[in-house]
Amino acid sequence: MNQDINFTKMNSQGNDFVIIDINNENFDETHENITKICSRKNIGCDQLLLINTSDITKVFCKIYNSDGTTACQCGNGLRAIMLYLNKKFSTIESTIVVCNKDYTAKIIDNDKISVDLGKPIFLSQDEHELKHNDYIGEIVNVGNKHFVIEGDTSDDIHSTFLSEFNFTFILGELDENNLLRIKVKERGAGWTKSCGSGAIAAVAYVIKHNPSLLHSPIKVEQEGGILEVHWDDMMSLKLVGPSEFEYDGVWNE
Repeated sequence: MNQDINFTKMNSQGNDFVIIDINNENFDETHENITKICSRKNIGCDQLLLINTSDITKVFCKIYNSDGTTACQCGNGLRAIMLYLNKKFSTIESTIVVCNKDYTAKIIDNDKISVDLGKPIFLSQDEHELKHNDYIGEIVNVGNKHFVIEGDTSDDIHSTFLSEFNFTFILGELDENNLLRIKVKERGAGWTKSCGSGAIAAVAYVIKHNPSLLHSPIKVEQEGGILEVHWDDMMSLKLVGPSEFEYDGVWNE
């Protein structure tokens, strides 16, 4: 029997999401339902975010990409969830749990939401052999894995690699305004207008290679706009930027 599912559509600089609160909605997490919701022929989104608000101080989240695969991090999505919690429950801070990892999110003001994404981990390429093309870069795990590359974007990325990595391209050098330009092809979603974890991964890469030349924050520009990445002495990285409520709706499963 079909049933109505309440949802909220949101975006973070064009990176768009459908949020369903499974504390209130009995959503059947089938591959068919997930990909239908994400399809641009229906509601359409880059990621589907299933959250449980039974305790708004600690919200559990499951992230689905538009192709139905799961993800363990989405910086833009976490900011969208924080704005959702603020609009629905008037809370200004919460812990959001994804894949058993806690992320602290806060409302700073009308235009800024912060998420502490922790310390990045650099992985050896020996663990992930990339033999299809001569990519020059590093693998950075910021809750999900990004292969960070200095240079122009490329559509010539083998599907085997896209099943495991997000690809973050750094377009030129950090400029005099502490601005970095990037473009990201996300695993399971493709090219997106903005990617929060990609911004974090790119800044982590730049800090590693230029530790004495940088000061916090770095601004990261993508097609959808500019995000800020802040860090402390312990190299814990914080993503700061806007999110936007679009509309509430009902989907018939």
